[in-house]
Amino acid sequence: MRLPGPSEPFLLLDDARVTGAAPSRLYRDPVEIVCARTPAEVQPALDRIGEARDDGLHAAGYLAYEAGYALEERLCPLAEPGPMPLLWFGLFDGVRFVAPEDVPALLPPPGDAAAGPLRPLIDKDAYFAAFAEVQERIRAGDIYQANLTFPCEVDVTGDPLALYAAIRPRARGGYGGIVHTGDHWLLSFSPELFFTLASGQLTARPMKGTAVREADPATDAAAIVHLREDPKQRAENLMIVDLLRNDLSRVSLAGSVTVPDLFKVETYPTVHQMISTVRARILPGLSAVDVLRAIFPCGSVTGAPKMRAMEVIALTEPFSRGPYTGAIGRIDADGNAAFNVAIRTLSLADGDRTARIGLGSGVVADSQAEAEWRECLAKGRFLAGV
Repeated sequence: MRLPGPSEPFLLLDDARVTGAAPSRLYRDPVEIVCARTPAEVQPALDRIGEARDDGLHAAGYLAYEAGYALEERLCPLAEPGPMPLLWFGLFDGVRFVAPEDVPALLPPPGDAAAGPLRPLIDKDAYFAAFAEVQERIRAGDIYQANLTFPCEVDVTGDPLALYAAIRPRARGGYGGIVHTGDHWLLSFSPELFFTLASGQLTARPMKGTAVREADPATDAAAIVHLREDPKQRAENLMIVDLLRNDLSRVSLAGSVTVPDLFKVETYPTVHQMISTVRARILPGLSAVDVLRAIFPCGSVTGAPKMRAMEVIALTEPFSRGPYTGAIGRIDADGNAAFNVAIRTLSLADGDRTARIGLGSGVVADSQAEAEWRECLAKGRFLAGV
């Protein structure tokens, strides 16, 4: 098995966890490309993706964060297209499964492929000003929480596939992968699941709450305990769990929404993250496309209340997010589906030697600007393996 050539669109949806990894999925030779470059094209594009199931086709691709504005009439004027489409999916006759142990051999050797230091596209003063604006809106009762983000540029060397091969074992994301549209690349190392749909069961795993890894094992273990028990981090996580419960209830059987796992801490190479699980049974007759329309983007990257937080984000953040904090995933011909939250994700055009990555964190009433700035930068440390 080999990956397609450099000009061919394809996707590799990849689970790079050390233990318990699921088979990766390779999608190549699309029979059709579904693309939305303007807000008006997003809903018809989702219609076509929904029809693909009737044709026995698999769909795999991504939605940019700004596609979420196009899904709400109130927010539609805020949807500004960026250099990449708001939505891009390939439709495929089939999918090839790759055993976890075989994925490294599918990729080229890393060689000297590397990502250089992060260069935030806003300075610290500008971030502090945006942070203050968000907190003022929280104090005024306008919102309870907002996920405040900013983009960074990073110099890259090597072929994008070699770069993915170099970073993959450092990031160990469970919901990563590669999207090549034919002229742009997404290299995703995401640890966050947006949702799965399997045999009628919806599962979401919102990630909210972070602690930076420590070099000393004892100090690192203490950081896990502190994260799990910290009232601020738990409150921040619970806000998003409640938001996801409400979102899922829009497409689920009454009384079926449950939270079987709350405030679980998972460890990654550079950070510890607090994750909870929300489950529900989808309403008969609805599909994964209906779920996307109802709950995209994930509440963990917006804030609460969701719609107002998205308006605040549009007013506060000076750059469009693009694929960052959108979703990458697939809808199978049988209706099952899985999407990540596109964090820890590099985007670059063919031939570019500069990639972009977004970084962010949840801001609540008692957040501190300096601590949030450091947390954002810590989330990008996996690129350099430090």
